[in-house]
Amino acid sequence: MKLKTLFTLLFLTLLSSCYSEKCNCLLDDEILKENIESFKEIEKSEWNELRVENYKTFKTDTYRLTIYPTWMDAEISEYKLENGWGDPKISINRYERILDGEKTHLKKIGQTEEISLSENDWNQFDNLVTEQCFWTMPIRSKNQYLDRTSWILEVKKEKTNSCSNRDYHIVSRGAESPEYFELCDRLLKLGNSSQKEQDSLLYESWTSD
Repeated sequence: MKLKTLFTLLFLTLLSSCYSEKCNCLLDDEILKENIESFKEIEKSEWNELRVENYKTFKTDTYRLTIYPTWMDAEISEYKLENGWGDPKISINRYERILDGEKTHLKKIGQTEEISLSENDWNQFDNLVTEQCFWTMPIRSKNQYLDRTSWILEVKKEKTNSCSNRDYHIVSRGAESPEYFELCDRLLKLGNSSQKEQDSLLYESWTSD
């Protein structure tokens, strides 16, 4: 079998597997290449050091939304949605940044709040992630901003995703992307985030149409 024919078959197989998961994902080679490079940079960046828990330690299928303002005195919010063998829950943590010389680390504020969810809650969010083609979204937006809150959504799965061929993905946005905002908003609501809190967060940091 010729090499070109083999690559074509592999591409069609991957494409069909994406559609079988109800994902209208476009397998853009350039975006996938950029994602790989962005992922390498993130692993070496300050963000990796600031994360309280590294995704590699997650023992169950997990989504995590981190709302990360750039200004020092603002709280950092973390919403972690886990499905622990049919017992989904969401854990909510708040942090403050502590400047220690030239380095910054996070200090937890108060206790972790845990909310039990139903399997249906998990399935609805998981399906929305698939429908919005989260796994093939660019990790970073082409628009770069200063002094803008970052909304960082991660997913870690036990099984490799057939669209991206990875078991982990991370996307960060400071604005735009209505589909991405819908995912973040849904996760906030699962965490019983009040409308007032959501409006405040969005007013301060989000400019989605």
